Amino acid sequence: MLLGLDVRAQIKDIFEKEFKEPVTVKVFSQAIGCESCQTVEELLKELAEVAGEERIRYEVHSPVLEKELAERYGVDRLPTIVIEGDRDYGIRYIGLPAGLEFSTLVQGILQVSKRKPNLSEKTLELLRQVDIPIELMVFVTTSCGYCPSAAVMAYNFALASDYITAKVIDASENQDLAERFQVVGVPKIVINNGVAEFVGAQPENAFLGYIIATYEKLKKEGGQ
Repeated sequence: MLLGLDVRAQIKDIFEKEFKEPVTVKVFSQAIGCESCQTVEELLKELAEVAGEERIRYEVHSPVLEKELAERYGVDRLPTIVIEGDRDYGIRYIGLPAGLEFSTLVQGILQVSKRKPNLSEKTLELLRQVDIPIELMVFVTTSCGYCPSAAVMAYNFALASDYITAKVIDASENQDLAERFQVVGVPKIVINNGVAEFVGAQPENAFLGYIIATYEKLKKEGGQ
């Protein structure tokens, strides 16, 4: 049992107070060549059991046996967790959401259950102009105290716009990516493979500023 009795009681309490609509959690996993996949499967299974099947529908998928499905969800690393509501919002967690990152998983599920982002009306208004794909990669570690707030902020932006996707990536499990994007401190947010990047859990306005700056730069480069 990965989730202790006290943690289970806390989850049950939070979900009973805040959970709104059903959420589907898809885990892309494989038994060979993936050290944390089995643990991720077990963790999500326990979480779904605590929440109840009326709240969380839990699915395990093989990227080898279900190649088309994996491609549709853009899965190229394992384990990948997809958090869906009545549709795919582009919300992903890549790695094992252990330690402090367990709260990122729980908060992500809760926010998707609400079907709307926890962002100001002004932010939502500015995001309506975004009409080209924006990918947020949030590099985290399981012992980083500021990482969950940055991760959940990215999830909220993905919920707010059909053009924004958010991948929260465990830097220690994906060292090749961490090296490629020169992740020294976490959380580190990389937008569209490095068009913009910043370190730290920035407030909503600052995070939004980087997204809009990226959008405007890409628009300009596209000559539109």
